[in-house]
Amino acid sequence: MPDTPPHFTNKEIAEQLRLMGDILEIKGENRFRVIAFRNAAESIENYGQDLYGVHAAGELTGIPNVGKGIAADIGQLLDTGQIAYLEELKQEVPVGVVEMMRVPGMGPKKAARLWQELDITSIGALRTAAEQQQLRDLKGFGAKSEEQILKGIELLATRGEERTPLGIARPTVLDLSTALKQTLPAGVLVRIEPAGSVRRWKETIGDLDLLAVSEQPEVVMDAFRALPQVSAVLAAGPTKTRVQLANGLECDLRVVEPQHWGAALQYFTGSKEHNVQMRELALKRGWSLNEYGLTATGRGEATEGEKRFFAEEEALYEFLGLEWIPPELREDRGEIQAAVAGNLPALIRESDLLGEVHGHSTWSDGTASIAEMATKARARGYHYWLVSDHSVGLGIVGGLDDERLRKQAEEIAELNAGWADAGVDFRLLQGTEVEVLADGSLGLSDEVLARLDIVVASIHSSLRQDRETITQRCLRAVRNPHVDILGHPTGRLLGKRPPTELDVEAVLQACVETGTVVEINAHPSRLDLNDVYTRRAVELGLKIAISTDAHAPDEMDLLTYGVGVARRAWLTSTDVINTRPLPEMLALLKR
Repeated sequence: MPDTPPHFTNKEIAEQLRLMGDILEIKGENRFRVIAFRNAAESIENYGQDLYGVHAAGELTGIPNVGKGIAADIGQLLDTGQIAYLEELKQEVPVGVVEMMRVPGMGPKKAARLWQELDITSIGALRTAAEQQQLRDLKGFGAKSEEQILKGIELLATRGEERTPLGIARPTVLDLSTALKQTLPAGVLVRIEPAGSVRRWKETIGDLDLLAVSEQPEVVMDAFRALPQVSAVLAAGPTKTRVQLANGLECDLRVVEPQHWGAALQYFTGSKEHNVQMRELALKRGWSLNEYGLTATGRGEATEGEKRFFAEEEALYEFLGLEWIPPELREDRGEIQAAVAGNLPALIRESDLLGEVHGHSTWSDGTASIAEMATKARARGYHYWLVSDHSVGLGIVGGLDDERLRKQAEEIAELNAGWADAGVDFRLLQGTEVEVLADGSLGLSDEVLARLDIVVASIHSSLRQDRETITQRCLRAVRNPHVDILGHPTGRLLGKRPPTELDVEAVLQACVETGTVVEINAHPSRLDLNDVYTRRAVELGLKIAISTDAHAPDEMDLLTYGVGVARRAWLTSTDVINTRPLPEMLALLKR
């Protein structure tokens, strides 16, 4: 046991809890216990405050998903530098076996069998065994498994610098902004906004950027460095501070004068490629552009050295002869040319969405009843919401078969009748998220699917199939006449699981032929389809659905992430089916 325990970030604490959950899963322990550790890890990694102060105040159990037992484990880690129970678990299961689970497609059962039957206890040993064809005779493996494992290890080794998913980064930077506003006396902070990749709604983030206006920058900097979310100050100056946060992310705060706000916000929003194009455009017009404003080069009508400052971004873009370009479009994908021509699209807004067409309840793996989910949908101003609980075929969530779907239909009909009698403009639709099985068949028969309002088809298992196999599997699903929407097509989980090897272009072409709608899954762990493929889908003439795949009422508030993807893809409200009133939306489906 170390004499002086190290100071752990929230991310490092979360990693310890995930490790406990992983080892317990490899051991075959109760799955609810495993889930408890993972849920606690998720909460802690996203928690805004340094846990040492929370622990000192005896308030660890106030963190979502942290009960007394896990709080005791965390407290022991903070006090002593280790968790005694985790050290015991490490004696039972080599940590290298847990590391093997990082290889795409390598779940706990496979890792446990490789360890117990072949004594493979590291990724290096796994590579050697696969290269020497020692795995193919093990039950459940084969030559194709060896090939996929080697490919997965290669992918793991070639992953670039780790970036943070937007779903973690955005709440973090907004929390910092709110905390700073609440800390400072009224009037000190004139304005503050996230910049960088967060403002552009990029799906992953390197570091965080905050930009502020104040006439007392040093007061702002002192308050920023003292925030409870800050675990270390990496650089401190009168107008710029860089800190490390409790969750391991780093954040820059810059304070500028009001007259420099427009140019600074444009500059620090990026992207780098967009800014290069902006500087080149400015030079053609006789100006040099930087984060403070414009300086005349003498090659235009203005006198060399003349300066122009902009209190707002819009004024800077207008001065250079451009429409204001929304941050989501600033990736050098033709947005400057479109702005010069006055042809920028009227991007979709969250308020355009009239309902959602993918969500879950306690009938499968949701945490709230249909009525509770409907209450949240109505509170958001929706006119309709699709109950699309999982079908049979995805065993871990107790999917619905024909009989249970009939019973669920009775509950939905009763709720709809109540709203109709009360004159409420809201309707629940009944559907399913039908499982696309390994061979491309569906978890429910065509007869059952034909009875539902909307069918979402998704792949959740056998995600490491080779490109040809998984593409043919997906094509078979979208060609089914009862499948209306293809859900989260590539199956990725940002920061945790890479996308499948799906030939997305071929699948999109098939969706055009069959009239299948493609989903942007708005949950920040997915954001699937991504912006690039979504733009391609609309170019091909496809319609898009944006839904949160909500498993709890509050998850509907994540819709804004899906709208961010849609805006990055240049989508307007007419490209998305669930911006339409219910009859019009249903008319856009293949049935």
